[in-house]
Amino acid sequence: MKAKYNYVYGTAAPKIPYQPQREENQKTINTPKRKAVVQLEQRTVPLGQIIFCILMVFAIFFTLIFRFSALTELNCELAAQKQKHEQLKDENRKLQAKIGSQINLENVRRIAEDKLGMKMPDNYQRIPVKVPKVNYSLVTGTVHKEETKTLKSWIAAYFDQ
Repeated sequence: MKAKYNYVYGTAAPKIPYQPQREENQKTINTPKRKAVVQLEQRTVPLGQIIFCILMVFAIFFTLIFRFSALTELNCELAAQKQKHEQLKDENRKLQAKIGSQINLENVRRIAEDKLGMKMPDNYQRIPVKVPKVNYSLVTGTVHKEETKTLKSWIAAYFDQ
């Protein structure tokens, strides 16, 4: 009966005889398959782009340095011109003082009496004159018509000439 049905009575299951397997098969069974590791792309910046950026930075710094040097040079020229201006002002004041001191009123009086035939007026001949402090000029009575700046007025002015 055993050979025919291969049935075992009871609750215990029969032991299966040990069968050695190859190591390769065991490793594949025991170790789970690895997932493919996704490698991140290393973004490399092209050498030309790096050189271009360096040149741009150099150009910007060169421009800034050039502007500051130009400003410094102009500032030095301005200081020299101011100093020259002050020197000329001082010289002008000295010349005005010298001219004022050289004009001798007695000498002017003598020249006026001798060469020009003038004489000092008497007290009764003096006439007081009022000079207004505000200086204004007279305006003629013509009134200018306001011109409108339109195409028509420009064409009319062109053909009137």
